[in-house]
Amino acid sequence: MAERNYTFREEKKIKDVEEVFVDNTKPLPIQTSVVETPATEIPTDGTNVTLVRQAFDKAKFKETVKTNFTELGVTEPDLSFFDPNLATVGDFFSIYNNLFYLIPKTGPNSHTTLIEDSSQYVDYKANQVEIQALLEEIAELREQNLQLTIDIGNVFAAQETIETAIAEAEEQANTD
Repeated sequence: MAERNYTFREEKKIKDVEEVFVDNTKPLPIQTSVVETPATEIPTDGTNVTLVRQAFDKAKFKETVKTNFTELGVTEPDLSFFDPNLATVGDFFSIYNNLFYLIPKTGPNSHTTLIEDSSQYVDYKANQVEIQALLEEIAELREQNLQLTIDIGNVFAAQETIETAIAEAEEQANTD
């Protein structure tokens, strides 16, 4: 039975696996299993190959390593010690960024309230450029509509004049 020769790099990896420590106190237990393959599954040369597999003992691993989530249930920091009179603008934005997703979208003390109050304070109107462009387009369309209405009125007046002239011409032709 021929065993495989490992390179220096592979031996180092195996040693690194064997020397895993948790909390620098004790090594994790490693189980080693040897599997021999029959010669019928080996290609061309007909020699047996020994595969060595090293794995952690599952029960000992669970005893040694914490696998539960501990960071998801973290409570929010207590801000009752915070004195708002000593706060700076930087403090405000730091707190705002920490509380951003906790602030409701609408209602009192919400993002909407912040937007409305700040917009009123700086006299900011959202999308003002687009609104002004649309108002100008509406005014232009109204002028075009008025001109078209006048043109239609002129066409009807001209049509009546033509019909009257035709009727007079027919009468004169009948009388002659």
